[in-house]
Amino acid sequence: MAAGTRPRGAGRVQVLETARRLFTLHGVEGTSLQAIADLMGVSKAAVYYHFKTKDDLVRGVLEPIIAGIAELARVIGAQRGRNARLDAMLIGIVDLAVAHNDEFQVVMGDPYIGSVLQAEVDALGFAELAESLALTGTDPATMATRVALSVFVTGLRGPLTDPELLALGDAALREHLIESGRRLLGIRRRPHAL
Repeated sequence: MAAGTRPRGAGRVQVLETARRLFTLHGVEGTSLQAIADLMGVSKAAVYYHFKTKDDLVRGVLEPIIAGIAELARVIGAQRGRNARLDAMLIGIVDLAVAHNDEFQVVMGDPYIGSVLQAEVDALGFAELAESLALTGTDPATMATRVALSVFVTGLRGPLTDPELLALGDAALREHLIESGRRLLGIRRRPHAL
């Protein structure tokens, strides 16, 4: 084990779960490491044992999203054509949001976390992917797609917090979200060959 790293045991998982819960309720700025320790019934030093800084803890909470975004970048990059790449992006975002709903709610609800996540996204080369999807520039078609994508991504929060929609189950909700996103983004799907 490298110097300065700590084992990832049950204590780390408990810190992450407690932090995620408090971040959801109070935001990152409104959550201190002491509040996390207090809710867990441990000392602040116990939290520091697993995470040296609050930013490290935020990255730990975002770890499943960051890993999913890295995989999404790989999948999008492997697609041929703008329409296929845009569809892969849409499906990947929905899959991430549904599979990691708690983390997604934290990301969408806190500007601080959004900035930490943006740094991770930038490191994964999403700027180049955005260019390949024609999501950069100021021409009207590009702006329309960017607005539609922004409306879709920010709008995911509603269905993922609606108890009646959540009762549909992940698979059915996922299909409805993907279809809604395709309509909003104007993604045309090719019919499958028989």
